[in-house]
Formats: sequence, structure tokens, C-alpha cells
Amino acid sequence: MKAPLALCQRGFFYLNCDMDGLRKAAYRGILYNFLLNIRTIPTPLTDDKRAIVIGKFAGPIAYQLHNLALASVNDFVEFQEAHFWDSINVFNKNNPDTQITHLRVQFERDLLAS
Repeated sequence: MKAPLALCQRGFFYLNCDMDGLRKAAYRGILYNFLLNIRTIPTPLTDDKRAIVIGKFAGPIAYQLHNLALASVNDFVEFQEAHFWDSINVFNKNNPDTQITHLRVQFERDLLAS
């Protein structure tokens, strides 16, 4: 039996229970949409300029999200949701030019839509 949904300062997340399929799908949606954001960086840029834009945007964010990808591969076993969102908040504070604040909004929207 799963623990009840808990509401805390960081939003909705499960405490001490296995993650359900909807939450897994919402986290995987974050990864998918991030990759789409990289793919849609304007292509009229020259290859060199496009590489610079991708490097400034994608590099730091990919570094931030690589643990989420690893958790997905491992089916989110022992994934620490609160730690993930705390690290996103720290990243956003330290990287004002490449903030990924929309990830939390997207995650919660995906959960509510299902």
C-alpha cells in the first residue's frame, strides 16, 4: 500500500513509498521536453554560433539533469525527489541566465493532467 500523497513546501511528492507510473512519466517528460528545447534552438545560425548557443544553454542544464536520466534508467528506485528539486533550485539561483524554473511547472501540470 502506498503512503498518502503529502503536501510540503516543495510541492507534491511521495514520502517513503515507491513512485507510481504517473510520476515516472512526468519526470521522463521533463527529460523529453529538455531535449526538444535543444533541438529547436534556431537553425539559421551558423554551425559555430549554434554550437556556442547550445553550449551555453544545454551544457549546464544537461549536467544538472544527468542524474534524473540515470534515475529513469533505474526506474526511479531510491530516487530522492526532494533532493532533485532542491538541486534545481540551487542551479536556478546560481545560473540566472539558464534557469530551468519551468521544469517544476511542467512536472506539476503533467501530474494534474493525468
